Amino acid sequence: MKRKNSFFLACLVTLLSLVLFACNASESSTETEQSSENKDTELSTEEANNEEDHHLVYAIANDVDGLDPHRTVSASTFQVSNNIFDTLIGVTPDGELIPRLSTSWNFSEDGLEWTFTIKEGVTFHNGESLSASDVVYSFERLLSEESPRANDYANIEEVSKEDEQTVKFTLTNQDATFVSSLAMPWTAVVPEGAGEELKSTPIGSGPYQLEKWNPQQAVVLTRFDGYHGEKKPQIQKVTMEIIPETSTLLANLEAGQIDIGGIGGENVDQIERNANLEVFMSPQNNVQVLAMNNEREPLNDIRVRQAISLAINKEEVITCANWGFGEEIGSHMAPTSPYFIDLKNVLSNNVEEAKQLLEEAGYSDGFTVSLALPETFRIHVDAGQIIADQLKQIGIDAKIEMVEWGSWLENVYTNREYDMTIIAHTGRLDPDAMLARYQIESGENYFNYVNEEVDSAIKTAKTVQDEQERKSHYDFVQQTLATEVPAVYIQAPYTLMAVKSEVKGLEVFPIDIIELKNIYFEK
Repeated sequence: MKRKNSFFLACLVTLLSLVLFACNASESSTETEQSSENKDTELSTEEANNEEDHHLVYAIANDVDGLDPHRTVSASTFQVSNNIFDTLIGVTPDGELIPRLSTSWNFSEDGLEWTFTIKEGVTFHNGESLSASDVVYSFERLLSEESPRANDYANIEEVSKEDEQTVKFTLTNQDATFVSSLAMPWTAVVPEGAGEELKSTPIGSGPYQLEKWNPQQAVVLTRFDGYHGEKKPQIQKVTMEIIPETSTLLANLEAGQIDIGGIGGENVDQIERNANLEVFMSPQNNVQVLAMNNEREPLNDIRVRQAISLAINKEEVITCANWGFGEEIGSHMAPTSPYFIDLKNVLSNNVEEAKQLLEEAGYSDGFTVSLALPETFRIHVDAGQIIADQLKQIGIDAKIEMVEWGSWLENVYTNREYDMTIIAHTGRLDPDAMLARYQIESGENYFNYVNEEVDSAIKTAKTVQDEQERKSHYDFVQQTLATEVPAVYIQAPYTLMAVKSEVKGLEVFPIDIIELKNIYFEK
């Protein structure tokens, strides 16, 4: 991360010279849901902070889209539900897989049968004991037609109860990503037979239980004193307050009514000037890319894509669009991943070389291309305007089109009706989640990228258990992407949070979850 004052002054001049189409667009902490208007909560933050150390107010940008973990999709939902429900596997901030509801697991020689031992003495919030039957029921719900995540777990052929504390998963094909997929919050274990009542009464075995949910306002959680984990939650009550507007969040932070809230790079100096607040910063497991439609001329020419990459000064983009709070990358993998390799110098900024490549490709006079920007996300809009300005240096006229988020999802991501766009992709625990989109037949290959060797390497890596062998395949994929440039890989943004000075224990995880049980007040 670099923050140079002279560079910031240059950024201000650059940004002021551009036409800012979306300066008033609302900001969002996720890329799956748009923000909603904030309303007053029934339980005011002033009341909350009068309860001394027993109440934490945590601001999130978007409301949950329900609290049934097997029927919802938004990131904000799982930030909340991760604290209500438990999964078989847990994860540390470093990405290490650890036992949660399972105490151990092993797999057969052919890698198709995985057996999990369920922890004894676990109870749900309703007082019922958790057993293997609940695990089987939960995964049957996850695999049902009504589940939005069913396709992610289609490789599970059967889930069976061996005894009260043992569950066996039978897979159709070997899958090295299987265990890590069980740490995702939508694999939550619920009571057998809970069914549709989970929509209004989410019953889990996590450290917190639902007290009330006021849509578009707040989710209120209270500590579950029967929690089975060794680390017990220390805070009695948590209000997850929905505050989509940055100005409102900052005002509440300054007034001491919010304990934790996500901020942008432009807010850091303001927070640092407040003696009662601290800035929490951590690398994020996601990547921002300038995606290109590899089927459309002239973007179907590798020399053109390489020229575009060479023309972009990523440091300037990171500094101007994200106030320097990001790390430059060269391929589709975040530096937080153990599989990451540093490829930022493969096609580093070189305008003259970019011009030469365009000339070789027959575009010495440049060309015009459209650049679709999702208007909801300031970081992508700002980055797009800076990049469009940089591309003028090599004769490329990138016409900016501001696109509503729903239209972006349908037209750009799903229907692939675009030339170029800017977006971020969130990673999971396994590199396959980042790279599988580059398979030729992948529904997420909105780049329309075709490379048979890359396709084969991704498919092979998913079935290999040996970590070094898997890494060699993923190294090849990353290196090829860095050279062939189906997208320009810009940055891995940082997570930025404003936190009251007495709040401790906040951590960032490689998946988008919040662990409230780790947070406490220190005075």
